[in-house]
Amino acid sequence: MSRLHAFFGDILGVYHSHFSNNERVEIWEKVRKGAYKVVVGPRSALWLPYSDVGVIIVDEEHDGSYKQKDPAPRFHARDAAIYLASLFDAKVILGSATPSVESLHNVQHHKYAYAAIKDRYQGVKMPAIEIINAKSLETVRQLGVKLLTPELQKAILEALQHRKQVILFQNRRGYAPFQLCTICGWVPQCKNCAVSLTYHKSTDKMHCHYCGLKAAVTLSCPQCGSTKLVSKSFGTEKIEEEVQQIFPNARVARMDVDSMRAKHSMTELLEQLEKRKVDILVGTQMVVKGLDFASVSLVGILSADSLLSYPDFRVNERAFQLMEQVSGRAGRVDGMGRVLIQAYNVQHPVLQWVKDHDVHAFYTQEIRYRELFIYPPFCRLVKITFKHQDEPKAIAAATMLAEALKTYQGIAVQGPGPAIVPRVRNLFLQEIWIKCQKDNKALDALKTFLKEQKQHILGKRGNTNVQMIFDVDPM
Repeated sequence: MSRLHAFFGDILGVYHSHFSNNERVEIWEKVRKGAYKVVVGPRSALWLPYSDVGVIIVDEEHDGSYKQKDPAPRFHARDAAIYLASLFDAKVILGSATPSVESLHNVQHHKYAYAAIKDRYQGVKMPAIEIINAKSLETVRQLGVKLLTPELQKAILEALQHRKQVILFQNRRGYAPFQLCTICGWVPQCKNCAVSLTYHKSTDKMHCHYCGLKAAVTLSCPQCGSTKLVSKSFGTEKIEEEVQQIFPNARVARMDVDSMRAKHSMTELLEQLEKRKVDILVGTQMVVKGLDFASVSLVGILSADSLLSYPDFRVNERAFQLMEQVSGRAGRVDGMGRVLIQAYNVQHPVLQWVKDHDVHAFYTQEIRYRELFIYPPFCRLVKITFKHQDEPKAIAAATMLAEALKTYQGIAVQGPGPAIVPRVRNLFLQEIWIKCQKDNKALDALKTFLKEQKQHILGKRGNTNVQMIFDVDPM
């Protein structure tokens, strides 16, 4: 923002959800009257009353957060931007170092033009990437170190000695993602959701990341009475603590949803980084998003395995994009960047593609599997979620739709079945997934059929409180 404002001045407008209603009205009016020639914003900026659009730039177009999940409308901002541009006969630039599989597929089929930037800004070299076997952690465990391999510790020390900055990436917030009773295996669960509670040291409470519940820390197991409770896995808070213990003289900061809740937290932290008042930054996906600091020479990815083992057909794509993007934070000025990736499964093909910065090899392999198992971009997906506080009612409503869909030709139906997290905020979730051919007429006909079925199912006695949510092209 500050960089764009320095160039464009008063013709630059900004729009996002942190503004008050009065501020939003003021920005809305200035856009409507044409006072702002350039507008910067997230998804919601697409809905401003533009009178003449010349170009839309979608930066980091691969990012999953461009998809609005809740509440409706569940739109994809990248696709909405392309449609908005078509209304004005405007151009669209989709920018990304790791384009989405769908965008690369459109390039391959000449729907999109492709401009490849082979070199980094000012010809700076890409960072050297090393894969570290996390089994080497066993050699330092007796010293009380649990998260940083000896190789990563040595690299951090070298960076600090050269007065450089370090970014450590772990895609989990909190202190310990779950606690476990070593006697009977009990794990503290959220009373509203079917997930384990995460311990946060900053509040000294157990948090649910789905409904926001906060509960007191349990010191003894309610199931067997044992006091032998241990923390399993690790989040950004735990990393921050361990890094501070190993490097007591380093200035350590954390960037995640919990530490960035205040309105100006992000701005203040970025200023501290710019002024080199922070030596080591520990963070979640937030640190991936285009940070550009000259002094960052080292990036450490602490648990690559957790990125590669999520039950989703996009898991390899997301892992590749996250690791490649975060590695791009290192050595942006002098080309002397290093990236260390800690993993147990060091033979995973995604790690090799990241090491070689090879988008082409990743895409070639990924598109083959997508075509083989008929996933986007070779079909359209529709996810239908049923929610109800009574599980049998959610299952019954989902089963009714599944039975009706069996009579519908030209689609593949999976489900009904429980969602990955089967209960959230005391509502049970059942899902049906539909694969539909890539044809707008076929999709429109399916949507009409689904709307009719929704009216029929919700109109039945006892189903009035069932929530039925459609999501086309879910991320």
